Order: sequence, then structure tokens, then C-alpha cells
Amino acid sequence: MAKAKVWRCAERLFDLEARPLIMGILNVTPDSFSDGGEHNTPEAALLHARRMRDEGADLIDVGGESTRPGFDEFGVSLEEERRRVLPVVRALAAEGFCVSVDTSKPEIMTEAAELGAAVLNDIRGFERPGALEAAARTNCGLVVMHRKAEPRYDDLVGEVTAYLEERTAKLLALGVSPDRICWDPGFGFGKTPDGNFTLLRETASFVERGYPFMTALSRKSSIGLAAHQEKPTDRVAGSVAGALFGAAHGSAVLRVHDVRETADALAVWRAAQRGAL
Repeated sequence: MAKAKVWRCAERLFDLEARPLIMGILNVTPDSFSDGGEHNTPEAALLHARRMRDEGADLIDVGGESTRPGFDEFGVSLEEERRRVLPVVRALAAEGFCVSVDTSKPEIMTEAAELGAAVLNDIRGFERPGALEAAARTNCGLVVMHRKAEPRYDDLVGEVTAYLEERTAKLLALGVSPDRICWDPGFGFGKTPDGNFTLLRETASFVERGYPFMTALSRKSSIGLAAHQEKPTDRVAGSVAGALFGAAHGSAVLRVHDVRETADALAVWRAAQRGAL
């Protein structure tokens, strides 16, 4: 298959041939590994989203459940996630943002879409009961991510690919248009540090499957190990380097904390490709 040319997210149709999209991370949690508590009110969240938009973000990914190392698999309660996420989604959508919601709960998927969310980003691959059906009933773009409890593989790339294909097939069987589906191999979720960089190296092999592909490695621990930076906030340069590698090998979406730095790096990279500004 050829590289995906578009990604359909509700009323938006993103042209993926122009440049990679930048998805700015907006954690509305008190315990995110990187920026927990900084944007934990609707007012603070909206201000940060506006800043990321001004810096070059195409989408804002709102998450109300921390997935830091050792996170609670059962997550926050439905009511708590509603309280954290939905007011922010409502406010961002009202201002015309392209809003992504990082959630595994089918109720949040449905309610966020009704409030104007354009993307549903599920780290659990729409595995929870009712999640596939809830996602399919919306017109949102859908990010399918791979994760595993233990980093044990006979064939890492093959197993991740097979999982993404299996979850995609279930969405397609429910009538989801292929151009709504984006793949994320789950950098940092049930992989060793070497495994994470194997997946990054193999970006092109995933891109060739024909679905928009997301590089989501911003500030993660494997970046810190490679760059010898213990603090997540000191991993900006390493994160940008990883994002650029993904972009150079066909990644369609770069999910990042540091929007301005990523946008600047992409601008210089693209100018170098063209040989002109």
C-alpha cells in the first residue's frame, strides 16, 4: 500500500502530503509524568492550548488520565474523567480548535464527540467493552495504539503490526472509513528502550501499510536514556530529534509537548529539503 495522503477527522480533512501535523499534548491531570498539575483547571488548559496553537499546533490532545510509568490500569473514575476533560473539550471546540481526546472510556468518546471533538486517541486500542462501537458511531479520526503489559516479543515489529491490523479490521467491520484511522505503535508502552528505538527505526514499514502514522515519543524515558537526561523537561532536544526522524520516514502526526521547538525544527528541515525558504 502507498503512504496515506489524508486523515479525515470529523469535518476536517488533513492533507498529509504537505507536512506532518503537530499534535500538542494538553494534560489536564494532577499527576502527568511531565507536566502534572500545570494545566489542571479549564482556564489554565485553555491558555496553554492557545499558546500551543500560536506556536504551530494543528491539533490539541486533551488527556484526563495519567499514563506515567506504573499508572493505575483501571484509571480514574468515569465521573472524574468527565469533570477533567469535558469542560476543556467544550471550551476548545467553541474556539475552533481541532480537539483530540485521549481516552479509553466509551462514554467519554461519545460525549466528547458530541461536544465537538474531532479525534479519539485510545492507548488501549479501543479494547474496552463498547469502545469500538462508540468510536465507530462518531465521525472522529481514530488513533489506534499498541500496548502490552510485559515487553516480551518473538517479533516486535511483526506483533505490533498484527495487533494494529486486527484492531483496524474490527473498526472497518463496523463501517469506519479507512481514512479516519491512524496508527500509533505505542512508544513506551510495554517495550524495552531498545524496542522503542527499533519501532522508531521501522517507521517507514508502518507508514507503508497505508494508514496515517503517529510518532508519540515526546519526553519519554527512552529519550531520556538516549540523551542522558533524567528530568522529562530536559528531554526537549532529544524529543525533537526523535520527532524529526519520524517525519523524515513518513510519520503523519507528531504528538509533542514542545510545540514551538518541534515546529521550528520542521520548518528548517523542510527548507533544507526544498533548498529554499
